[in-house]
Amino acid sequence: MSSPEPFDPDRTLYPLESRWFQSSVGQVHYIDEGSGPPLLLLHGNPTRSFLYRGIIIRLRKHFRCIAVDYPGFGLSVHPHGYGYTAAAQADVVTELVRELGLDNLTIMGQDWGGPIGMRVTLNEREPMRSIIMGNTWYWPADSLVMQGFSKLMSSGFMQGQIFKNNLFVEKIMPLAVKHKLAPEVMGHYRGPLRTMD
Repeated sequence: MSSPEPFDPDRTLYPLESRWFQSSVGQVHYIDEGSGPPLLLLHGNPTRSFLYRGIIIRLRKHFRCIAVDYPGFGLSVHPHGYGYTAAAQADVVTELVRELGLDNLTIMGQDWGGPIGMRVTLNEREPMRSIIMGNTWYWPADSLVMQGFSKLMSSGFMQGQIFKNNLFVEKIMPLAVKHKLAPEVMGHYRGPLRTMD
């Protein structure tokens, strides 16, 4: 994996303090703002903790808001040889939950945050308060549409497009939102970029 380009988030768009956790696969970036019952915010693909900036700003008066960048996303490490599966991501998020001692936890997940959050919930049943999931799915994803999408996206050609041309951010994400994203917001999803060796 090549070294990341330096990336400093725009503090007017992302006025949150970065924190770091040394996971079993490397350094993981997360946000931990506010006080009150803990609320773990799990992003989808290709987003990161930046997705939840507005929610965190609004809720941190009432909740301890934690938002993580999974390995391979945002400011977190992009480890060579890491599987980048929902199960692998859930294991790292579970490590963070345990490291922070998050009891009476509410998990909110969107897109990939759904299966990741559900796995964390099953791993950590005792300290859970509630779970909120939206715009997501759970396995087995055995519909023909999901199987076809998985097969297409895991093909060599599409993997090349994802890694070399940032396909998810540049093409898929703009099609999946109701309102066009501002250039400065797209800039946050584009950076920091890593490329495969």
